Amino acid sequence: MNTAVIIDKHTVAIETAAQPTLKDDEVLIKVLYAGLCGSDVHLFHDEHPFRKPPMIPGHELAGEIAAVGPAVKSHRVGDRVVVNHAIPCGQCRYCKAGQINICPDKIVAGSARMMGFFAEYVNVPERTLYKIEDGISMQQAAIAEPLSIGYHIMRRLSHLRQDEPIAIIGTGTIGLVALIAAKSLGYTEVYCLDTIDYNLDIAVKLGASGAFNPLRDAAAAEVLKATGGFGASGTIVTAMARGILTDAFALSSLQATIVMLPMTAQLMEANFYRLVSGEQALIGCRGIVEQDFADAVKLINSGYDLSPLITHVMPLADTQRAFELMVDRTEPVIKILIAPHE
Repeated sequence: MNTAVIIDKHTVAIETAAQPTLKDDEVLIKVLYAGLCGSDVHLFHDEHPFRKPPMIPGHELAGEIAAVGPAVKSHRVGDRVVVNHAIPCGQCRYCKAGQINICPDKIVAGSARMMGFFAEYVNVPERTLYKIEDGISMQQAAIAEPLSIGYHIMRRLSHLRQDEPIAIIGTGTIGLVALIAAKSLGYTEVYCLDTIDYNLDIAVKLGASGAFNPLRDAAAAEVLKATGGFGASGTIVTAMARGILTDAFALSSLQATIVMLPMTAQLMEANFYRLVSGEQALIGCRGIVEQDFADAVKLINSGYDLSPLITHVMPLADTQRAFELMVDRTEPVIKILIAPHE
């Protein structure tokens, strides 16, 4: 079978590999679509903390079951499925507390312990599978994993009332799925900030109450104006840029919660006066718990239209070009799907 392998920094090769051999509790999946994620780009740059070349990238998958192991009980050949690729150890203090997203020993796809999904076929344990209903687009189903992160972000803001305003700084895939999750959960007032107008237009189509470009607008002032001078009760930071935390504090209300998504080892400067004087809270957000993925699949199976997020569908042979497009942004791009059988 064919696979896409990041063999060195900024270099992808299409290589052949043996089709995976199944363990008793595993299924073989024909990969229909695999999403290209920001963490895959970190691998492409050889900047990821634990994913290092040579490596098959990819952890967002929608496909069909091609074979099942003898111990598989609830799935059969032909089932349309998505995969929750992160497999917690189940034994550590965090797993036992239900905090499987921060399990220090979890296995994830696209790492040394589990093959990535940029391949024609992959093998995964049955317990990672969620079924996709007939008639649902498998391209849109491939958004399940990032969409589940949107629900986990909102879990971190679950103390907010649904009529309290939310701001999202950065409307790439994660910012937009946070918007989708917020709207699906009944939050009525969500403001989006980004320096790319195309992304802001998509945010408005998905229900944003307002969209502001900091390169053109006094974005923090606009959010304050729109919220009667109070600011956002919850602010979601999905992007990294100079001064972004200072802006997040400024557009957030007193005792607001600011949720930080970018996993960066770089030092970030900020003016923390507003955070302290306003009794704001700055918290991190990482991964998902099982309910987040279940919520994402439920929304997908309801027929919710996620197509505005999908800007490109490319064959496996074009994986190098897909990464370059994500890096160089020579045209509008949000989510690129790799289609190994097209």
